[in-house]
Amino acid sequence: MTDANLAKSPRAQKTREALLQAGLKLFAERPIDAVPIDDIVASAGVAKGSFFNHFADKQMFAGELANEVRRDLEARVAEVNDGIGCPLERLTNGMLVAVDFALTEHDRTVVMLRGALSSTARDHPLNQGLREDIEAAIAADKIPESSQTAGLLFWLGNCQMLMMNIVERRPARPEAAARMYDIMSMALTGLGVHSADATSFAELCRARLTEMEISRA
Repeated sequence: MTDANLAKSPRAQKTREALLQAGLKLFAERPIDAVPIDDIVASAGVAKGSFFNHFADKQMFAGELANEVRRDLEARVAEVNDGIGCPLERLTNGMLVAVDFALTEHDRTVVMLRGALSSTARDHPLNQGLREDIEAAIAADKIPESSQTAGLLFWLGNCQMLMMNIVERRPARPEAAARMYDIMSMALTGLGVHSADATSFAELCRARLTEMEISRA
């Protein structure tokens, strides 16, 4: 069967989905290197050869899992930012949504972070929204032009480390909100945002993170 036919085959799609679901479970429990392919196919209930029909190796598999979770996260960020023009508000909303995601989607966050090594490049498709917000902030004189190259990696790194801390420590939401406030304030000033503006955006997001829990109650 050709790759094109494999992609269209309902049976192949079912097999691929079973593998991905097995990977989500196993990679949330153990580091990638500690999960052999044999365990993945056994959990998925498919033949080992089926794994290689869809993925070249385990690292590619882990990367696809991470990207799938990241696509969901980016969709949530886009929904929150719909209609918002201020680039700094869009940036801080992204970190806010990421923290809420880590609080409510623990296992999927772990899997995303463990397989995220392939998605840190500035021109990676999953970073398009963040890249555009950084560029818009520069164009609006909110941050200096020197942030053009390193700004994306700097902001992305802060978001990922904050999410990692949350899934490791599992803080209560108020504690997570306070931690986000500190990181967001420092990250904004690190990008070149005026200290008073950084504090204002961070305080707003701290309050909104608590409101998210109330709205779900």
